[in-house]
Amino acid sequence: MATATVGTTGTARLRDGRSITFAVAGPTDGFPVVYCHGVIGSPRWRTPELVALIHRRAIRYLIVDRPGFGGSDPCPGRTVLDFARDLGELMDLMGHQRFSVVGVSAGAPYAIACAWALPDRIAAVAAVSPLGPPDGAGSSSSFRYRIPLIPFGAPRSGPIVAGICLKALRLRCQASPRAMIDDYVVCRTPWGFDPSEIAIPVTVWHGRADPLVPLAHTRNLVAAMGNTTAHVHPMAGHFFYNQRLAEIVEGLHPAERSVVTPDLVLLGSVNAASAPG
Repeated sequence: MATATVGTTGTARLRDGRSITFAVAGPTDGFPVVYCHGVIGSPRWRTPELVALIHRRAIRYLIVDRPGFGGSDPCPGRTVLDFARDLGELMDLMGHQRFSVVGVSAGAPYAIACAWALPDRIAAVAAVSPLGPPDGAGSSSSFRYRIPLIPFGAPRSGPIVAGICLKALRLRCQASPRAMIDDYVVCRTPWGFDPSEIAIPVTVWHGRADPLVPLAHTRNLVAAMGNTTAHVHPMAGHFFYNQRLAEIVEGLHPAERSVVTPDLVLLGSVNAASAPG
């Protein structure tokens, strides 16, 4: 069984024997919102703004470590969809039938996978600065996504180079180079589902000045998913989740209504191709 108390970490044992670890914060009776981290894991997830927000809005905030991160066991050969199923099993163990999901950067595909795999259980989904699939509907096959695998992809030197990058970010002790590389590769291989088949609404957030994921790629993904609303911050780059916490996270609580400020541009709910570039 999963165990957790307010502001602590926990471990659960999945049916296939793997361990999956998580952190949890917020009131024990708050509405559960799962955060899907990027490729560096979630070493700095807790901020004063977030802690205040989740207590103010009665949100039970869960940060789940994907395979290889934290204490979660590796899962060789996994797909993006596989982790959505892991989340569903974890939430069963924790006693949460209904919940919301937010994914940031490389975590966004996993949030989108939950919309496909668990539509009857998901209250809301937010994808922030999302990477698109490598093929199929909404795909982004740009060479820019293959560039990181040039230095990181070598079996021996890749983890060393990744470790140097993490050390420069002062994250070497908190994130695993091997997990970071593996997670990026999973995002850039077939996800295991077709985004165009998603039946529930997904909200997408993107920064127009994002140097890592071009706005055009997000527009392709939005158009593929169809039942989607996307908001674009005209001045933001790739890492703006913490700047928009209130709007993004409040919108994931079924009892709350997020107020989007006027400086965000609405792309539209279906025809993303008509959005300004």
